[in-house]
Amino acid sequence: MTRSDMPEGWTVALPWQADAAQRRKIPAQIDAGDDVSVAIGGIGAGAITRGVNGGFTRWSLKAGRLHMQDWAANGFALWHRGHGARCLRPEGDDAPEGWAFDPQGTQTALFPRLSHDYRSGDISLRIDQITPVLPDLGDDRDLPAGIFRLTLSNHGASETEAAAMFSFLNLIGWFQGFGPPGQPAGVSGQWNRAVEADGLRGVLMSRDADEMDEGEGQMLLAARPSEGWDLTLAAAFDPRREGKAIWESFSTEGRIAAPGEGWGSGGGFSEFPPPRHCAAIAAKTRLGPGETRQIDMALAWDMPVIRFGQGRRHYRHYTARWGRDGQSAAAIATHALTRADHWFEAASGFHQRAVRGIAAPAPVAHLAINELYMMNDGLTVWTAADADQPAHFGVIECPDYPLYNTLDLWVYAAASVSRFFPDIAAQVTRDFAAEIARDDPQPRFHLRSAGRFPRQRAGMAPHDLGAPNADPFIRANDYAYQDSSRWKDLNAMFAICAWRDVRQDEALAAPLSGPINAAMEALLQFDRDGDGVIENDGFPDQTFDNIPMKGISAYCGGLWLAALRATVEITRRAGDPGKAEAWQDMAKRGAKAWHEALWTGSYYRVDSEGAFQDAVFAEQLYGPGLARMLGLGDIAPPDAARMALREVHRRNFREAGRARGVMAMSSATHSSALYAPKGEEGLQWDEVLVGFNYSVAATMRAYGLEAEATGIMQALAAELGSRRGLHFRTPAAFMADQPRIRAQMNMRPMGIWAYADAAEVPPKLADILPLGVV
Repeated sequence: MTRSDMPEGWTVALPWQADAAQRRKIPAQIDAGDDVSVAIGGIGAGAITRGVNGGFTRWSLKAGRLHMQDWAANGFALWHRGHGARCLRPEGDDAPEGWAFDPQGTQTALFPRLSHDYRSGDISLRIDQITPVLPDLGDDRDLPAGIFRLTLSNHGASETEAAAMFSFLNLIGWFQGFGPPGQPAGVSGQWNRAVEADGLRGVLMSRDADEMDEGEGQMLLAARPSEGWDLTLAAAFDPRREGKAIWESFSTEGRIAAPGEGWGSGGGFSEFPPPRHCAAIAAKTRLGPGETRQIDMALAWDMPVIRFGQGRRHYRHYTARWGRDGQSAAAIATHALTRADHWFEAASGFHQRAVRGIAAPAPVAHLAINELYMMNDGLTVWTAADADQPAHFGVIECPDYPLYNTLDLWVYAAASVSRFFPDIAAQVTRDFAAEIARDDPQPRFHLRSAGRFPRQRAGMAPHDLGAPNADPFIRANDYAYQDSSRWKDLNAMFAICAWRDVRQDEALAAPLSGPINAAMEALLQFDRDGDGVIENDGFPDQTFDNIPMKGISAYCGGLWLAALRATVEITRRAGDPGKAEAWQDMAKRGAKAWHEALWTGSYYRVDSEGAFQDAVFAEQLYGPGLARMLGLGDIAPPDAARMALREVHRRNFREAGRARGVMAMSSATHSSALYAPKGEEGLQWDEVLVGFNYSVAATMRAYGLEAEATGIMQALAAELGSRRGLHFRTPAAFMADQPRIRAQMNMRPMGIWAYADAAEVPPKLADILPLGVV
């Protein structure tokens, strides 16, 4: 494994910490932590996130609950004869006595790979980490495991010895319920034991439990024996009471042994720290001058059950292949270690194809690749099908707004998921299709007033597929900030997502045609004057749920027109040309009415009747841009669209956003730093909305404004990277002139891969697409 196997990616020197001002957030929001990088764990298997500085810092082993915890016992250590040993991570509050912590080195991250490089005298250690979240890995994509490839090299002129140690706590039984992990008096019934079989040596960690429930099962820390390596194990030691003896052995000779027999956990008092089961494996080798040796280690787990807040149990997707009894950690680890070479090769091929596909400067391409982190680290779940339910995939909107597959964000994120995991994207579309006919009159409290509204109306797509503390995938629409059943964008977004799927698999057109036509018929009720364009109702009835729109709006009207064209194509493929023609006629009429109602001569108004007539709205061409990118023809006249987007670039990016990001709204009449509507609260209109910024840049690219698009994307790469340190926790928004951020680990930035869609727009679009320009 050489350095050339992975592009440069995001590289930082250790120890690393974001500036205190950069870490500021708005009150009462979840901080996903600045010391985070790439997670291990397949899609929907739960995730364990490695930190920039080498520790393991973020956990989503409990479905729908984010935990930030850095246990000092978890991680790697390096020993070099004559140079002693050090732990390659920061020292935490629970650091074992006598252990030396020193995270100095370099980290390079390019999802789903992570590399740490360390030096001790003439010895270098490289730890290459990979998890199987890759399009080419098929059934391995959901595997609950991570591989760590350790490469020791001797750069000196003399023979020497070196070793690496990997230690990890037994966490079985810790991630249950929505509270903090574990119990003050410890988790009872845990045990560890050494295992050696099927080409691995390691430590199995488990717990005696009455039934297989969430958080129960097994973990395995293992290595694959390799020629020239001496492997030693400490199957069970308590870091606080026995860690000193382990460290003395490792720091002296590069070897370890359990200080005594194993034990069962329990008997703790809350005021006395309970003993904790920890496992460790050390790999020692002798290296001649210029010699390099490599060994693979794995961390695998089998925690098969998901239990959501209202008690319903699901099994994780990998259990369809590995069983539901929670006893397969060793088999999973063996499989992962056997497939390690293939995983690394698949990652290299994926990175090369992804960089070519997005056709952007390296910082932008690497940013796009790393935004895929939500596929396993976004509190992501993927259930196994059973007799009563198909498989379900869910990614959280963000921990602060804990809702699965929020449709107004998913339509953006689908640009990533549909490109790389089309079967998963189609599952989400299928779940929304099943909801279109559902009517749920249960009253919900309106979070912004004392009023109530029904949970879900037949014909209207739900805002989301449920919350983890409720009954997701069974009962949808847990959002209550606004009455989303009156929103004007969700049904259109559903149709566009369906078109993404049908473009890749025409067989999906027939089953989706009915729900899509029903959704579009329901949305048609809001075209109150019959001009072919729906109208907004003067409250925030769309994804900008702090920005009211009234009359024909650029955002919802443009989405409606794009969705009409998607419906035309799907309905044709489903075998109903008459219905398709009727929708096409409406699309042509509507495009004309939309343009005439909103075009100012230099940009498109927010809406035709609302309060923001003197604002330049960044996402005014979202629907027309999608139509261009998805092969649906031109809605806006291309010259007008380019003129409007140049105005957005000048006013929203260069002036209001200070060339650091595109502000959602800017003033059309003044060169001011910020558009500030009277009587409106902050959020959204006064922020740089990251996912929308990616979309605006993609739209500019789709219309041929390559320089403007590239400038925005490079500014975002710098802002989210070196300036603010927001990798692997991309927020919904940040303030251009302040350190404040909002809603970390947000789903919408996955939409960055629309930038690759835009690169694929044919240069002579109007000559080949089915619907003519206005």
